[in-house]
Amino acid sequence: MQPVEVRTHVLSDHDKLRQRLIRIEVLAREAAAGGEVAPGILRGEAECLLERLAVHMTWEDQHLVPALRDADAWGDARCERFAEEHREQREMLQNALAELRDESRPEADVAGGLLGLVALLRGDMEEEESVFLDERVLRDDVVGIDVSSG
Repeated sequence: MQPVEVRTHVLSDHDKLRQRLIRIEVLAREAAAGGEVAPGILRGEAECLLERLAVHMTWEDQHLVPALRDADAWGDARCERFAEEHREQREMLQNALAELRDESRPEADVAGGLLGLVALLRGDMEEEESVFLDERVLRDDVVGIDVSSG
């Protein structure tokens, strides 16, 4: 895949993930306020989101990381930072999944945790887009510098 194709794919995925975040946020706000949310709906939606995020991150590891590595002289450093962020995100998602599956947790507590998770995920996507998906980083044109002595 060309770098621009990778960038387009990830941005499209982010748009889809943001739509899921909106749905979860609406349900979580309702549940946190003591509203009537059908049992299991919020947890089920959140589990689907976490599964989708895992697939998304794996795709990024397979396609975005190589594109970042080849982008410029800072590719290796950028990939190290990206890998560290993915490690942290995977840990966060595992914790969130464990909390979702803990049926002893009241729905309002689950909802509060999900509202925090939604905010973190939005921030992570915004940062990823500004740092790793910038058009100046992921582009198809190769800029060469001819350095001649003399």
